Amino acid sequence: MGRRAADHLRGALTLSPADEGSGHRVLLLNPNSTRASTDLMGAFAQEALGPDWTVRLKTNDDAPPIITDVAGAERAAASLLKLFRDGLDPCEGVILSAFLDPGLEDLRALLDVPVVGIAEAAMRAAGRYGRFAILSTTPDLNEHLRALAVVYGEGDRLVDILRIKGDPYKVMGDPDLLMATLREMLEEATRTLEVDAVVVGGGPLAKAARALGSEASLPIVEPVPAAALALKALIEADGA
Repeated sequence: MGRRAADHLRGALTLSPADEGSGHRVLLLNPNSTRASTDLMGAFAQEALGPDWTVRLKTNDDAPPIITDVAGAERAAASLLKLFRDGLDPCEGVILSAFLDPGLEDLRALLDVPVVGIAEAAMRAAGRYGRFAILSTTPDLNEHLRALAVVYGEGDRLVDILRIKGDPYKVMGDPDLLMATLREMLEEATRTLEVDAVVVGGGPLAKAARALGSEASLPIVEPVPAAALALKALIEADGA
């Protein structure tokens, strides 16, 4: 699925409106500057939405490659607003695909289409199972994630945020190390916490989240598909 879907999405970026047919178009917006992550997240969003939807992609070049602190999130949020003020087409809706949801409320205020953040969608999906934990690769942002859970009405269901040990850049740059680290964190959550679901906290972790889901004994919430489906529901409800 990964390479073929990503190749399809790269091609979709160059389609004219006539080529896209009558299906819905949404924008997956990557707040960080890593284009490979944009392609990966777009592939998972496309898979969740199905062939009648077109996922267009945008990478935020004026941002860190990984958002690991508040300064990076604030920089990303400001540059995302500028993209739309400079004419970026939001299509029928936007998936904000970084787990801190940087600039979410400002984007909602600016745009006339629905905007769904992957952290919001994932926490609400996990909350429907009951109590949940988050596996976080950005430990410096954990307190901000807790605050977001409260804003999203999931503060009482969020049991814990498990943090990686070591340099996030090193862990996320090594797929084998990343999977080993996430498996260890998942095992800790399953063994020590009374939770009904686990969120893998990050859009660029989409492939790892899918792999964990096939191994885990409890539900694993994948943020990008959760956001894609939430956005789909909003668009379809608006058109009903």
